[in-house]
Amino acid sequence: MINPKTTAEGNQLSLLSRLTAGLVERKWGFLFAELVLLVTGILIALAIDGWVGDARDRQTEAVYLELLSRDIDEIRQQAILQVEFEKNQIHIGIEANEILDSPDLKTKKARLGSLLGGLSTRRTLNLRSATFDEIVSSGHLQLIRNRELRHKLMRFFALMELRERIAEKNNQDLIDDVYIPFLMRTGITVRAEHQDSIAALNRSTEILNERLSPVVVYPEDRILSAPAESDTWNDIKRQLLFRIRIAAVGQAGAELILVATDNISTAIASELEDA
Repeated sequence: MINPKTTAEGNQLSLLSRLTAGLVERKWGFLFAELVLLVTGILIALAIDGWVGDARDRQTEAVYLELLSRDIDEIRQQAILQVEFEKNQIHIGIEANEILDSPDLKTKKARLGSLLGGLSTRRTLNLRSATFDEIVSSGHLQLIRNRELRHKLMRFFALMELRERIAEKNNQDLIDDVYIPFLMRTGITVRAEHQDSIAALNRSTEILNERLSPVVVYPEDRILSAPAESDTWNDIKRQLLFRIRIAAVGQAGAELILVATDNISTAIASELEDA
């Protein structure tokens, strides 16, 4: 049985002996041909290895771009929901403002209290991409060959991080720390309009009924009993317009996100088509 190791060693010795013999006998043409064959073999092996590596990188790049496209579409859906949410908040605010300006304010105080409480609801944005975070942390960002697209992706996700931080800060500083405390000081019950919040509040009511009594009677909101000439209404109107403006800022920010997602999605789609 032939030993491959012995055969390989024999071939190496044979090549070395031929080269040595060529040098000794000064057969320069033979020596040159042997060297050309040797170098050519090495270059071919390196070329094949490089081709395989490039093909693997191109495949990885395509997978990354498809995953990024999916994540960006999810971000776009978040922005669409945010636009609709803020539009609804503006609609609620406008209705409340019309009640404040109406001559029959006294008959609509219950509705006004519900609207003002509904404006305490806010929505949290999540604009992160697990794919982009993984690309950056793994050092694979350079696998995206198109330098311009690479820079667009970096700018896009930097913008998403900024928009997310702005939205959260507005929620905390302007709604949680300003608007809701105002409602509480004025004596307006905070009511949630979001479906998930309503489900949680309904369950909380059941828990309170179990612990307190079958029917819990809550004190009436002070806003419902304030006289029409009270300065409280001016304070409410000022805070209401303030809250409407917050919603308008939120809608504008979400619309900017939609424009950015459309642009980057088009760039990614174009790159995938050219690949």
